[in-house]
Amino acid sequence: MLRFQALLVILLIARYVEGSCYGRCFEKYDRANSCHCDPQWSCEGRCWEDYDPENPCHCNKRCREFNNCCSDFNRICRKEGARENVEKPVVSNVVKPVVPGTDGGTCERGSCDSGEGGNVVEPVVSGTGGASCAASTRSSATSKELSCLAQLLWEGDVNRASSSQYKLNLQGQISALSRHQDLASDKLFSYVDEAALFKKPTYKTYLALLDNYVPFTQTDEVVTSAEHAEIDAFMAAIQGTDVITNLHQFLAYKGEIDIFIYIYINYVSICLASSNLATFMADLREMWFGLYSRSSGDAMDSSGFEHVFLGEFKKGKVSGFHNWLTLYLLEKSREADYYGYIWDKQPNILAVQLRWESLYKELGSMFYGASPEFDLAMYTMCYVTSPDRLCRFDMAGASVGIRTWSWGKSNYGGKRYLASAYPV
Repeated sequence: MLRFQALLVILLIARYVEGSCYGRCFEKYDRANSCHCDPQWSCEGRCWEDYDPENPCHCNKRCREFNNCCSDFNRICRKEGARENVEKPVVSNVVKPVVPGTDGGTCERGSCDSGEGGNVVEPVVSGTGGASCAASTRSSATSKELSCLAQLLWEGDVNRASSSQYKLNLQGQISALSRHQDLASDKLFSYVDEAALFKKPTYKTYLALLDNYVPFTQTDEVVTSAEHAEIDAFMAAIQGTDVITNLHQFLAYKGEIDIFIYIYINYVSICLASSNLATFMADLREMWFGLYSRSSGDAMDSSGFEHVFLGEFKKGKVSGFHNWLTLYLLEKSREADYYGYIWDKQPNILAVQLRWESLYKELGSMFYGASPEFDLAMYTMCYVTSPDRLCRFDMAGASVGIRTWSWGKSNYGGKRYLASAYPV
């Protein structure tokens, strides 16, 4: 009998903690609880109310659009007369997901309406440029569509270094990453034609950015007015390239798509890109150059650009570091020591191991010979269409994969910053 009573008490406690409002009515919201008993988390008496950003979940007519309805929205509000057709399940107790491309605006065919400004390309015409790769609008990008776009970006990268403008010396192949064994007595780059490459506007403006960052995390990145101007110059230089033009045309023409967000176990409708070119470039700038903290809020110490293109020192190792020009310049200045390659794939994708000052990058993958705008466009293509996952496509006769990650701990205007992207 005593054993039975003890078991009953345990069950009641478990019920109280995990799945019941017994003894918890009107309690203060606690993120650690799996369900909540605060009336703000219910649609009881709240159906079709005006939007209030202070509420943890919502019961208005657009909450399904933003995926932030209260868990009982279907059960309560449909009884009172649904104002829209419900086709997808509502996710319990989540606010609007912060995902790449979400801006709270509307999407029209080929012209996601977002912001104002000059340089308008609206609507993006089907069958032209990057838009020709979009087999359909308002649907997720397929591998075939991404392959078409990637090929356009590859062929359109007129600033890519030719085979005569650089020379690799791969040397030893590394199989045991953790051994940190130097299998390369010489540098990876035995020759780069700086005179020809570094005078090109996209290279010149890219190189001007490299001394703007502190590699150590937990140290604030202070962006001066001069450094803001250098970022603007780089964005202006890449804007006019075929690579960025085709990327913009594709994303804008695809319009609004449904992406499955694993953390929310649901599909979310997002607008891939505005057809307004100025708005698109402003979003691209913030996505890559906006600062966030990799040190639990202690410092605004990172950005997608710094992590991917330059690399960072974090927890005793090199983090990020996925650009060939950065590696070349660090080798040249003797700040980095190339240890050998892990794999070499077509088209022009290399994984290397290196030591930067006293820290190791055990495996850093990158496109080599590519222009800065090509790298940024390829990573953006996969980040926007396939966030937080591996996207695969064919390019230059080879199968290519790019893995992307978003930074979920902070956001800009309802969108997640890019955390990392690299070829695999």
